Amino acid sequence: MAKGGARCGAGRPGYRVKAEQLQRVDIRVWRKRGLLWVGGTNTWSWWRGDEPSGSIRFTVNETSIRLVYIANGKDASQTVWTTTTSCGYGGVRRWFGCPVCSRRCEVLFMRSGRFACRSCQRVSYSSQSGSEHDRLNTRYHRLNAMVEAGKPKWQRWATFNRLEDRLERADYLATKSLMLFVQRLTGKIFTGLA
Repeated sequence: MAKGGARCGAGRPGYRVKAEQLQRVDIRVWRKRGLLWVGGTNTWSWWRGDEPSGSIRFTVNETSIRLVYIANGKDASQTVWTTTTSCGYGGVRRWFGCPVCSRRCEVLFMRSGRFACRSCQRVSYSSQSGSEHDRLNTRYHRLNAMVEAGKPKWQRWATFNRLEDRLERADYLATKSLMLFVQRLTGKIFTGLA
């Protein structure tokens, strides 16, 4: 990754496709909903807000899951191998085997008409490619929501006061970061924040 520029130290490059934009299948969700019984055929749908954005049919076998779907008007069905590992307190956990690199994973993302793991699909999360200002702004909004919700009944006042202090500090840092960014863009020097 190149050094320098406005995004210096900003994490992963911002040009990667974001995981939040892609359709995905998560074996953990299917397991919780009881959809992984051997021999069963189920349908899974994706939604964006209140609108359906796609669906997939899948059949579960002992060592694989057959994903049946249409991508770009063509049948793009694929078989994904599964593995299991034993859990510490008994039982087993089922994993997808990535169709490209064969690593075990819990989530497969659809990109270019096929499902594969996040690494093979070159996908990152939005939080991984944000600048310093993005991270400061996110921290400020998270703390602000906690303070606006009020002190929980069980929380000590000293703890809530520390939370308010953290919010004040986050507000100061986010404002300072924004002013420095505007200063770099416009060339104007701002005073008031040290």
